[in-house]
Amino acid sequence: MKSLKNLFRYGPGPSSSHTIGPYVASSRFATFLKEGEPVKVTFYGSLAYSFRGHHSDGAVASGLEGHPVTFVMDKETVPPHPLMMRFEAESAQHVYFSLGGGAVYSASDPYVNEKEVYPFTTYREFARAYHESGAASVPDFLRTFEDKDLDAYLTDLLKKMFHAIELGLSTSGRIPVNNNPRLQVSRSAKAIYARANETEKGHGRRELLLSAYGYAVVEGSACGDKVVTAPTCGSSGVLPAVLYYLYHDQGVPFAKLKDSLYIAGMIGNLVKENASIAGSVGGCQAEIGTATSMAAAALAYVDGLNLHQIEYGAEVAMEHFLGLSCDPVDGYVVIPCIERNGIGAIRAYDSFLYAKHIEPIRRNQVSFDEVVKAMKLTGDSLDTKYKETSLGGLAEILKETTAK
Repeated sequence: MKSLKNLFRYGPGPSSSHTIGPYVASSRFATFLKEGEPVKVTFYGSLAYSFRGHHSDGAVASGLEGHPVTFVMDKETVPPHPLMMRFEAESAQHVYFSLGGGAVYSASDPYVNEKEVYPFTTYREFARAYHESGAASVPDFLRTFEDKDLDAYLTDLLKKMFHAIELGLSTSGRIPVNNNPRLQVSRSAKAIYARANETEKGHGRRELLLSAYGYAVVEGSACGDKVVTAPTCGSSGVLPAVLYYLYHDQGVPFAKLKDSLYIAGMIGNLVKENASIAGSVGGCQAEIGTATSMAAAALAYVDGLNLHQIEYGAEVAMEHFLGLSCDPVDGYVVIPCIERNGIGAIRAYDSFLYAKHIEPIRRNQVSFDEVVKAMKLTGDSLDTKYKETSLGGLAEILKETTAK
């Protein structure tokens, strides 16, 4: 598996696969070009259908700054991967695939391909290796495989997560979209947070706080603000929401929360390795489902639960998002994406409570590795229109009702 640095990235929203990935690819392609050399960029699959709402063209143009760019949307060719980009110029030609979470792969330009750093690829293998290592903690164990600066890297990213929440809680205004009247929505995080603070404890206050924090991040991402992929921009509000709740409202030390990113990152990495974290590949179960599993694992770690209970929380979180389609209206990461981050944060907390209180009573019969396999099978079975093309689901229904 790859480094946790390749899972947790920092970049502009609204979509890591459609914005950060294309930016990484175009920036790399620019190194092959002569000054001012024109470039032809062809988008395929999901990129061709939803590039405008995800600002993929702007991301590529930014990476190729100083070079005239011509864009072609090929909706006829069936690509080997739904996030395929072809860059053509006089000096070079390369094909890149955006894998989700900002990761990029290219057979012709291997420089962009991520390196393997972990010798295990399943949760079972990870747990066995950890116990055999005798390491004092999961972070200590995982640090033996990573660069020495990973701890500082994660510390910085956690600060960035919290900054995104605090910025979102203090910001109002409309989210920039096209002229579809069903998409004319304003930021809600600030108002939800105010309602949460007016609510008595035990009457939904925790759920409102988690929602406010999740909304704050993803509303910012939808506006192009920088966020941490956790594991994607479209699902970037779930993990920060639960960690900020623990920090701001429960008084959990920052250092403990930083350490929880190790186990959360391992969960996300396992999904990335064995299935996908891209909505265009596996549907929204790959994004929100993975983010919720990561957040549930982090909550369980912070509470001192054992590795089996951590696995239980991550598995429950994913299992009950199986089959969730990716159907952003008009290709914008607004409806239903923002609301799903709030729901994901709440479900992560519920999954943690199951791990803490129900696992000792009823040992789970489904492993995390098995539910990831099920998620991949489900994602492979989903029709293309339910995988970030804005052709099915809510995107189709709201388009029809708007037209009427």
